[in-house]
Amino acid sequence: MDDLRFLPFYERLIIRFPGYLIGKILVSTLLGLAFLVSHYVSIGNKVFEDWSWFLSVLITTAMLCLYYATHTLRTLLPEMDVRLRPDGNEVYMATLRRILSDRHFVLAGFFFGLLNCGVGYSFGLPYSKGLAVVTILSGYFLAGFVCGMAVFGIYGISVLISAFSRKAKHSFDFTSPDRCGGTLFLGEALIIFSSVTLIVGVMISVYILKTPWEGDDTGWIRALKYLWIVFPYVMSLVALIAPVVPINNELRQYKMEQEAMLQDRLTEICKCLEKNKLDAAERRDLREDYEFQQSIRKYLHGMRTWPYGVGENLKYLAVFVANLFATVDSASSWMSKISIS
Repeated sequence: MDDLRFLPFYERLIIRFPGYLIGKILVSTLLGLAFLVSHYVSIGNKVFEDWSWFLSVLITTAMLCLYYATHTLRTLLPEMDVRLRPDGNEVYMATLRRILSDRHFVLAGFFFGLLNCGVGYSFGLPYSKGLAVVTILSGYFLAGFVCGMAVFGIYGISVLISAFSRKAKHSFDFTSPDRCGGTLFLGEALIIFSSVTLIVGVMISVYILKTPWEGDDTGWIRALKYLWIVFPYVMSLVALIAPVVPINNELRQYKMEQEAMLQDRLTEICKCLEKNKLDAAERRDLREDYEFQQSIRKYLHGMRTWPYGVGENLKYLAVFVANLFATVDSASSWMSKISIS
């Protein structure tokens, strides 16, 4: 499985650490602390009063979530490889490495980092001058850079699963215990991708709603804030649904083809049973075959055409509701301040 290794630059940074997990935690923590310490130097104890400390936590959490999502993707690849035999990872690995290259990750990070700085500046920075402006913008850039890589990763995963789905039909099995044709492993991974996207995104929303912005709260600024608050929910749903649309199409087509084959076989058995020249043994065998075909038809009927089970749906719903509550709670406080002013 060495050819299945997927190590972006942020993974290679910690590959030589004695403990791989410790390295991830250390790098993530250092990123958050780098901002927190520099910002503390510029504004002192105010860092704990204006929610700047939360931005440090957000940066650390975002990096940890990116590491976790990358680990999940890496565990997904051998599962896909097994189902694509004999072609194996040749179907998707070249595409994955081409799209999720270091260059593309860095470009996406820079784009979202600068965009996040621009959005923060348009809201009205909590500080008007001095080193504090530089340090807070660096925090926005770091948060945007990490989140931008994660957003681009969603696109890469969509392309990966699309390439997989075009060759995976021969591995579908409507009698599979997962009741998703053997594709539930994709849904389990996408629940993780979607959940970590939502968690980090909602942290961004909470920071936006809690920070004492100094800009004029005009109509378009308020609309931009709403857009930035809704954005993580949209991206979470995109991560959950968009990548599996090709799999859904393939599973539906597979299910229809299998239904047609079973229907043809049942019709053929019925025609044979109508013949009078059959002896008792032949008639018994045909009836047993008919009952067998009907029994496996029930499995086909119960097969889902989306790679999600009830348990996975409940997990995502719990995460979604919990984060929605956090956002609504922060938004209600924000709306109260607007009403008072």
